[in-house]
Amino acid sequence: MKPLLILTCFLSLLTEFAAGQNRGVWFWGSTTLPGGGASPYGSIDVVGDTVAENETVAFFTSYGVKMVYGSYQNRPVSEPAVIAAWNAKLDAAGISSQLLLDGIAVNDPAFMTSLLNKVTNRLINFNNSLADPAEKFDALHLDLEPQGLALWDGGTPAVKRALLDDLLLAYEDVRALLDTAGFTGMPIYADIPCFWDKLPVDGGSVGWADAIDRDAWFNDVAAVLDGVSVMTFSKDNFPAADAAIDYERTVGLPGEARLGIQPKVGPSELWLSIAEFNVVMLAAEAAYGPTGSTDIENYGFWRHAIATTGIPLAVADVVDVAPDLETSGGGVVIVHGVPGHLYIVRQSTDLNNWEELRRVRVLAEESVRIPFQADGSAKFFQVEIIVDR
Repeated sequence: MKPLLILTCFLSLLTEFAAGQNRGVWFWGSTTLPGGGASPYGSIDVVGDTVAENETVAFFTSYGVKMVYGSYQNRPVSEPAVIAAWNAKLDAAGISSQLLLDGIAVNDPAFMTSLLNKVTNRLINFNNSLADPAEKFDALHLDLEPQGLALWDGGTPAVKRALLDDLLLAYEDVRALLDTAGFTGMPIYADIPCFWDKLPVDGGSVGWADAIDRDAWFNDVAAVLDGVSVMTFSKDNFPAADAAIDYERTVGLPGEARLGIQPKVGPSELWLSIAEFNVVMLAAEAAYGPTGSTDIENYGFWRHAIATTGIPLAVADVVDVAPDLETSGGGVVIVHGVPGHLYIVRQSTDLNNWEELRRVRVLAEESVRIPFQADGSAKFFQVEIIVDR
């Protein structure tokens, strides 16, 4: 035997039982990738291109995405047929299409007038112009972030508290507009950061008078919104992310809060590889269940992370991970063996402790099936390939 290590690959168990996942994804018009450069996966590039649309929907389906938070600028007005066809394509795949509108100046009457006009033109009028429900938007998703204002950065705790009242009023104004237009059943979702819930005594920067004041604000938000994505983009492990949204999940917005995580990978980013990101995502989904699943920010980052730190094409030709159709509740690693090689397959739930599943010495070209148990935890697979001559 000549012990030459050809490659070691990590296969993240993402697509197994994808139908049971309930992931959401932000789908911005354009995205600047880590390290610079524009992503080819913005809605401006994908929507309207049949090939790109079909490939994107196939990705969403394979990766358990059930909600798309889509930003299309003014295209629901200028290209209504294109957006309607895209919504219908998502609908056919069992994916909810939520119109994504963003901004920061919730304290500015001019901004609020603009926002309400966008809701009227891009959602209300757009949906009213269509007869087929599949072509309509299913919900409104608001990414209103007053913490992006210079006033917030330089503001006192009292200023920040007042801005959150402005935000609540913005939610209420949008809800009232939809209700007046006859859209009483149209859900509204929104994005909030994980640090707003901290009281001053705990180091929080928002000037809550006390826990009663904070709880009342969150209760008012819960009365207006149908759900929130709690952004935890600085948390690099599941315990930290889980702790960051514990208040929202259990007290402030029970049953409405989902974990928002961001798959930006690279040497200077939170994650070195998509595999590290997947550990947190899968751990959250195992803990929260399908209805309390994860939201990924954003599609461009996700695809970039997989392309740059995922499974190389050569490795994908060697090994597959799939559900085991011969048993219930299990999966199978399929090694497409080449004669003269030894394949050592290991599994892990944390990328640190590896358990050997099986060694396969291939004498003739064949595919070897190695079953494993799906126990609800995240699973990763390492394949070591050694020349055996």
